[in-house]
Amino acid sequence: MTYKVLLLLCLGLVLGSCGKDKFEKLRLSNDTELKYTKAFEYYEAEEYQKAQYLLEDLIGMVRLTERAEKVYFYYAYTHYHLSNYTFSSYYFKQFYNTFPNGESAEEALFMSAESFYELSPIYRLTQEDTDKAIEGYQLFANSYPKSERLSICNQKIDELRSKLEEKALESAKGYYRRRHYQAANHSFNSLLVDFPDTKNKEYIRFMLIKSAYKYALASVLSKQVERFESAVKHFKMFKKRHAESDYFKEAENIRNTAIQKIKKLQNE
Repeated sequence: MTYKVLLLLCLGLVLGSCGKDKFEKLRLSNDTELKYTKAFEYYEAEEYQKAQYLLEDLIGMVRLTERAEKVYFYYAYTHYHLSNYTFSSYYFKQFYNTFPNGESAEEALFMSAESFYELSPIYRLTQEDTDKAIEGYQLFANSYPKSERLSICNQKIDELRSKLEEKALESAKGYYRRRHYQAANHSFNSLLVDFPDTKNKEYIRFMLIKSAYKYALASVLSKQVERFESAVKHFKMFKKRHAESDYFKEAENIRNTAIQKIKKLQNE
């Protein structure tokens, strides 16, 4: 390493240390006016961590003043920009509850939902944050039915519900693969109830026939007639709605086999 490079590195460390010391002195200062000014300078410069530290200090200092609303609002935003979405959702919601009539109340309630949207994971994982995001958007829509953000809320609710549907469908398929036919039947049926506009109705109704039939096969003799009849009943609904389905032939074969088994059991 040359002397010139070493000198530049040392100079950089010294300047960095001076900048850090200067910021720490600012944090320790009781100069509310300076902290307030610098906090928003850092925020506008997208130095969100520094802005957050100063805004956090200011919350207690400007409480019950006209500056409190702005400080708290931008403090919530620093968490959002730093991808601390659990905190940003909390602080945006707290802001909304504290300043329900403030000029930023609508945006805060929306951003609380947006934070949970950012936390929503892929469909294979637990969907608690997805549920919270949907609840947040629905609360916003109910609170501000004329908002320009309403179309965004509806779009994201549809997106998140599709994720929940995909999760539920994979769960039902998993039950079937593992031969838990009663649970599969219940899950496929719940899909039609919980997601009445699903594009997978044809497949779900087909799987209801299959899972009901398999459940009947695995049942004790005293329950088989009733459960084979359930498979036949599901076929009738399938035929009514999806007579042109590619699954129809297989579904019809299952129905015919179920009827034969019912007759045999009744004769015995």
